[in-house]
Amino acid sequence: MSEIRKDPIVDRWVIVATERAAKPVELVQQARTQALQTCPFCEGHEDETTPEILAYRQTPAATNGRGWHVRVIPNKYPAVTAQGNSATAGSGFYHQVRGVGSHEVVIECPQHDTNLAELSTKQVGDVLTVYRDRLRGLASDERLAYALVFKNYGALAGASMEHCHSQILATPNVPLLVAEELAGSVQHHSRSGVCPYCALLAEELEVGSRVVLETTRFVVICPFASRFPFEMWVLPRTHASHFEEQDETELTELAAILKSALRRLGAVLNDPAYNYYLHTAPLRTTTMPHFHWHLEVFPRLAQLAGFEHGSGMFINPIRPEHAAELLRAALD
Repeated sequence: MSEIRKDPIVDRWVIVATERAAKPVELVQQARTQALQTCPFCEGHEDETTPEILAYRQTPAATNGRGWHVRVIPNKYPAVTAQGNSATAGSGFYHQVRGVGSHEVVIECPQHDTNLAELSTKQVGDVLTVYRDRLRGLASDERLAYALVFKNYGALAGASMEHCHSQILATPNVPLLVAEELAGSVQHHSRSGVCPYCALLAEELEVGSRVVLETTRFVVICPFASRFPFEMWVLPRTHASHFEEQDETELTELAAILKSALRRLGAVLNDPAYNYYLHTAPLRTTTMPHFHWHLEVFPRLAQLAGFEHGSGMFINPIRPEHAAELLRAALD
């Protein structure tokens, strides 16, 4: 029988309909190509991209030249523009602000024919360090309220470039999903005096059935009210509201558990397209006792249909407890 589950932090309901798991779903392995002469993200093509904002190189080298292992550039086709201010415009019933912000691309490695799960733990750690450092850098721009780190892996997840990359998009407003999490966590904290994400972690570790991986500092779970089959959250065990406060030791351990989680996802689902995004506190805010940064990962196995768009609810055909069981066993 189906279950209707409520997210404990935001006002969101999910139908867990295991009967729909019998509905045919074709898992298509994504085609891999060798490095392309025309790929601007490959090493040696630095002059074909916008000038780099940041690059990590093992040895000193010229800016916008070879020798990098992670590189950040402005998006050539940005959703927002770095020029101007965020003054409001419009009148009457409607409200708008100028499309001011920052849209950056994180090129995660020089090589073309690989993905994040196949990189070394050191390389994944460098990518996470870039996220941290760019969040710190963007916080200095007082026009910006929030910076969202996100990754589209595969065409079904929205990737327009095959080369391993992710993006950081900063806006003058706090996005709705983050605002809902902040509001829900404030309400929970005001009632209980406890961070709801800390409470969620304690519950998950006690129950155990939805835990995929755990290390000294981090836990990966399939959340109770998973919207998507095999959805995973990565959370720090210790309360932390701002991702940009993570140190090198923490980022190295996070890299290892994220890499393992993505490898398990690939093993179970035949290298699926997926998205992930990082929900952290808004820029330039002080420590929040009610909020806990976390990384949400979900494979793109099916398109959202009319019910999801019309209701705001999700239908998940795989119980998160079963998804976690399969992911735990994937590389054993």
